[in-house]
Amino acid sequence: MAGRIPRSFIDDLLVRVDIVDLVDSYVPLKKTGSNYVARCPFHTEKTPSFAVTRNKQLYHCFGCGAGGNAISFLMDYSHLDFVEAVEDLADFVGVQVPRESSSSQVPAKKNNTAEIFQVLEQVAGFFIQQLRENDSAKVAIDYLKTRGLSGEVAREFQVGFAPDSWNTLSKQFKAQQLIDAGLAISKDGG
Repeated sequence: MAGRIPRSFIDDLLVRVDIVDLVDSYVPLKKTGSNYVARCPFHTEKTPSFAVTRNKQLYHCFGCGAGGNAISFLMDYSHLDFVEAVEDLADFVGVQVPRESSSSQVPAKKNNTAEIFQVLEQVAGFFIQQLRENDSAKVAIDYLKTRGLSGEVAREFQVGFAPDSWNTLSKQFKAQQLIDAGLAISKDGG
């Protein structure tokens, strides 16, 4: 069938499926604590190193490093491409895969990924600057030092400080930029 599979459908599909039930239908799982384990289907082993976590909806093999979500499991286990795996997963859940027609209109809101990344970089820089310059950051710096975090490591991993104020970012950035970047929400009526 032609046409793209909507991203929203894929996200919803991953929410609907229980990865434990899916994997267990291919590989017998045994419950151990909050996880489920089995011998890995992707390599030969004598003791189980393949774990499936229900609360994270992920699988991981500590032996060979294979891991991912329900779609990647089907891709790896059944040697499927992405679209085939989504279709199989939809069958497993009992839903049909919708397709976007090639003539469908692009949503009115343009894809402004580059602008969002730019805002996120600026916000990260703002918080890094706050760690260096804000008087309130001394407590945070002392805490980081007690945890063994040096200034060099803080710089390398871009550790910042968020002042104790609900409107710190809105003073520095436009509201719509923050909303588009997922850093703020718009309340009804303002």
